[in-house]
Amino acid sequence: MEKLRALKRDKPRLYELSAYLVFGVLTTLVNWAVYLLMTTALGLGAMERNSGPYRLTATLSQAVAWILSVLFAYFTNRRYVFESDGRKTRRLKEFWLFVSSRALGAVLFDLLLFNLFLLVMGDKPSKLIMNVLVVIFNYLASRFFIFSRREKPAATTKRKEGST
Repeated sequence: MEKLRALKRDKPRLYELSAYLVFGVLTTLVNWAVYLLMTTALGLGAMERNSGPYRLTATLSQAVAWILSVLFAYFTNRRYVFESDGRKTRRLKEFWLFVSSRALGAVLFDLLLFNLFLLVMGDKPSKLIMNVLVVIFNYLASRFFIFSRREKPAATTKRKEGST
């Protein structure tokens, strides 16, 4: 635990990126677990690939998985990765920006590209490729747009050093 505190204190950007990757993996696990539960419960495996019901079931499962994983990601990113502690109005703005950026990513990657990839490969490889693209897009949006902090890690470090 002390090594984590030292990393956070000495290299806040590396700590942030590492925390983002850890919670990104957990968010991906939430997404996959929900997707697999949904596709199993709805019988995707018994459907003819590329049929209307197959695509509808895969897309519906993808949508439910997305909603639940975005909620998980928002709360973990806000608290543990970017450590946003704004007032209620700031939190509402962050939530709106977070969901909006995730919705943009979902339209671009999870709906458009996912369905294009379904034409040439199965649902699981398509989903895996989308996960990689979405993680990159989401980090950039969160880091530079949603939870942007101007020099907060350095200011926090100086404050802590001065108070001890």
